[in-house]
Amino acid sequence: MKTKYKCTTVLLFLTFIIVSSPMRSQGLRALQITSFKADSRNGIVGITWKTENEAYLRQYEIESSTDGKYYRNLGFIPARNNINGDFYEFENAVEYTDSVFYRLKVVDVNGKWLYTPPVLYNINKTTSFVTYPSVISVSGSNTINVFVEDGFDFVQVVNMSGAVLLKQNLSGKTGKITIPMSPGISAGTYVVQLTNHEQTITQKIVLQ
Repeated sequence: MKTKYKCTTVLLFLTFIIVSSPMRSQGLRALQITSFKADSRNGIVGITWKTENEAYLRQYEIESSTDGKYYRNLGFIPARNNINGDFYEFENAVEYTDSVFYRLKVVDVNGKWLYTPPVLYNINKTTSFVTYPSVISVSGSNTINVFVEDGFDFVQVVNMSGAVLLKQNLSGKTGKITIPMSPGISAGTYVVQLTNHEQTITQKIVLQ
């Protein structure tokens, strides 16, 4: 009896699961900065921050800006990579007469980085909020950012004739608030107003 052989083609579908170090690839995403502050220390600004879940980080770079747009590097502090978190502080000799923004550039061991949201420090304490940019391109994103230290009920944008073009409820929010501007708004000078039950404060912006 002649034996017959049947050829069967078997296709193997292999799934490869690439497992990387759990923290090396996610060190920046896992990091939590639970506190980031700038306080006065007799003519010097003390910048402090607290962290959780530190791993595979290289350093924290401290940056400052007078307009909230262009930042310069002030220095850095090596990361201690404490999985339980740590406390850091940095001092900056004040060279400004008005307000200044501070932010952190967090760099990991691979050279990747992320920025923290900035904090605002008012050196002369004469204003309760800062709007940036103060000069806005009409053809740009048409958004303005307001940094508020005190709680206000609402913010509005008013033209020089007193007409209200935009009003947004704040409900006592503080920190950074982004305000979208109408895409059809014309170039010119406008006033940003913050109002609560005690006061109304203003700052001019220019659209060009």
